[in-house]
Amino acid sequence: MSLPPAKVSRVKPSARNFRAKLPGPRKELAGCVWLPRILGKARQWHAGSLPADYATVFCHPKGVDGLFLAHFGLSREHILAAATLSEADAGAWFSSRCSPAQIAAWNLMAVNLGRPGFPMAERLPVALSTTYKNVNPKGLTTVFEVLEADEKRA
Repeated sequence: MSLPPAKVSRVKPSARNFRAKLPGPRKELAGCVWLPRILGKARQWHAGSLPADYATVFCHPKGVDGLFLAHFGLSREHILAAATLSEADAGAWFSSRCSPAQIAAWNLMAVNLGRPGFPMAERLPVALSTTYKNVNPKGLTTVFEVLEADEKRA
């Protein structure tokens, strides 16, 4: 399945309750965690409602988006184009590009991001003391746990 070209849109500086509208990091599409979330951000981008702090790091190589893209050999443009499709068509497009083994490997890695021995382990303490300083870090050991805790307070 080929994708339509991505359209560039303006990004609004903020959107109240944006985090609450974003799919959780563990939500799956085509059996893959994070896919609904990155597509949700891309849809907000197209709508012009992706907050500036999210737009700055959207698909950044060092964030979860960037790890996701690198793992699957995708680009920001692929995600922006896929976001123009229905959820079912986006899932079918993704499934046509990625093997079940790739998805299983990603799912295992993704839910462990931030733990020792996994990507982002060195960045999680920094994020907790800066970006997520309002989140109680007690018992949080992964990036997904931090995101979920942050979004509960949104």
